[in-house]
Amino acid sequence: MEVSAEDNSGPESETKYNSVIEEKTPESFIEDIADDYVHYTKFDSAKEKEKFNENIEEMLTKLEEFCGLVDMIRVDNNLCLSETLPRLQKKCAKMQEIFEKVDKLEAFVGVVQANMAVLEECVNKAEDEMGSLSGLKKMLSSFVGPVKKISFKVRQKACV
Repeated sequence: MEVSAEDNSGPESETKYNSVIEEKTPESFIEDIADDYVHYTKFDSAKEKEKFNENIEEMLTKLEEFCGLVDMIRVDNNLCLSETLPRLQKKCAKMQEIFEKVDKLEAFVGVVQANMAVLEECVNKAEDEMGSLSGLKKMLSSFVGPVKKISFKVRQKACV
């Protein structure tokens, strides 16, 4: 389907164009369309194959990276399950023992506090009945020797 582009402005060009169109048969139109379609669908298979291969290579590289990451995660999971988790369980068992000891110690401190409260009450009662301890201290110190003063911290350590 060729139309000349010599002079398209006059009535002659219209008649030439119409005559060219009229001369074409449906078969020639189909052939022209088929030729155009062939040129439209014509592509360089080598370039397409190269692009396709590049895409495949890129996907394979990403797949290898992903597999490496999955393997690393598996190794870390195995390490956690085989080594770290048993160590944590042992530490938890030891902590339970320590917790039990702390509970027993708290109970002991409670008993000591109760005994100290009773002892203080007895001392207060004895002081009220006897008066002052200074006379008693002088009497005892003459038998034992000079009285050593015990600091508050030492008394606390002795109580605990």
